[in-house]
Amino acid sequence: MKKLLIILVLFVTSLTYAQGISVSGNVMDGAYDGQPLAFANVKVKGLDIYAETDINGSFELNLLEGSYSLIVDFIGYEPIELEGIVVADKSLTIEPVVLEAKKLKADILLAAKG
Repeated sequence: MKKLLIILVLFVTSLTYAQGISVSGNVMDGAYDGQPLAFANVKVKGLDIYAETDINGSFELNLLEGSYSLIVDFIGYEPIELEGIVVADKSLTIEPVVLEAKKLKADILLAAKG
């Protein structure tokens, strides 16, 4: 019984430790005066970890200590890669990320002619 209790305590402790450190931020729409961009994707480069922004453009990831690159993208917008995000022993809030709309080929042709 005592061994079972010790194993259970160790298991619960390891689950609590492995949950990671909170990394949060906001994604804004550069085309519409900095409005929050809902449902944008925030991915950790090289890992199968991602989050989606809520209706207020906010996201949160739980990561272990280390250095990461985040890729922020949304359909119709240029993706942005944030390199060198260092996660330490406390929560981290990233500056707002502003995505710009992709330039369509027609827009590029018109700009070249005009």
